[in-house]
Amino acid sequence: MMKIRRSYIDQVRRATSAGDLHHLVQNAIELEHATIPPYLCGYFTLKPGGNARVGKIIRSVVIEEMLHMTLASNLLIALGGKPRINSPDFVPDYPGGLPMGIGDALQVHLRACSIDQVRDVFMAIEEPEEPIDIPVAAKLLAEAPAGAEEAETFETIGAFYAFLADKIRTLGDSIFTGTAEGQVIATKWFPDPNEMFPITDVESACKAINVIVDQGEGTHTDPFDAQGNPAHFYRFQEIVKGRELVPKPGAKPPYVYGGKPVAFAPADVWAMDDDPKAANYRPGSLSRRRADQFNYSYTMLLNALHRAFNGEPEQLDAAMGVMYELRVLSQQTLSTPAEWTDASRTETRQTGLSFEYQPVNG
Repeated sequence: MMKIRRSYIDQVRRATSAGDLHHLVQNAIELEHATIPPYLCGYFTLKPGGNARVGKIIRSVVIEEMLHMTLASNLLIALGGKPRINSPDFVPDYPGGLPMGIGDALQVHLRACSIDQVRDVFMAIEEPEEPIDIPVAAKLLAEAPAGAEEAETFETIGAFYAFLADKIRTLGDSIFTGTAEGQVIATKWFPDPNEMFPITDVESACKAINVIVDQGEGTHTDPFDAQGNPAHFYRFQEIVKGRELVPKPGAKPPYVYGGKPVAFAPADVWAMDDDPKAANYRPGSLSRRRADQFNYSYTMLLNALHRAFNGEPEQLDAAMGVMYELRVLSQQTLSTPAEWTDASRTETRQTGLSFEYQPVNG
């Protein structure tokens, strides 16, 4: 299970006002965003026309992570705070850890899509506190060996959100001093009213937190979220197990990876370096121009999101437009052979997606 430094739990416990929660909710926004570049890297490195089912799964998780980032941002606005998104320190340095020390030693990499990346990074990020041991068809998975007892300095991500919800209940409706008008109620992109709604009081705030946790982890007894989709951990496991997760009434547990095949073809994935950097590509080369252009557009996405959550909610449409542009730019970048700054490098690879912050106008 994923762990978080207990100091963040303690900060939630000690909070006596909405202001005390602002930096903690900002951390939650940063956490929800930090998963998006590695997931997008996995999705974008699938060549057009191949691995369609795998791409659909990863893309669905990315969309929900954007929903979670929106909900966390709206929560901060409702508490009288201002999300900070368009700054260099908002963007994680890959490879590296997640915000709030989550995962302890887990290193999150930007890598081309592979079964190893999905299992060792994507599933590790989304792992619930008590994963349900679900068999593949009629054959049960081997039981994982018991791990060593966790250090007392760590708690779970779920615990962080649970303590945050409890603290909000304790402080009461009076802490919601922000206006609903300043929030991004993006029903055009997230039409389900049970997922996208104004946060104005304790009830709606706790409902938003529950959406984030439920879609990411599921519950101790049910791997499906309230919308009937597998939670992220189990959705990624469909890629690893090669079958969709489906109900199996009467079985224990009453679920099985026995639905439609989820085939993964490594040959239909762009050959990208692990954890690429734009500086790896020779200045003035097409490779470098492609890498820089991708990073400029990524930064423009962050700028549009920052404006959307700071008084210009209509900017979300511009942000979503840049998201589609990133898909096109990713294919242009990945189809460009890498031209290395280091002349001693001779291997044939494609220009990579580095998701680096670049100061831009607009």
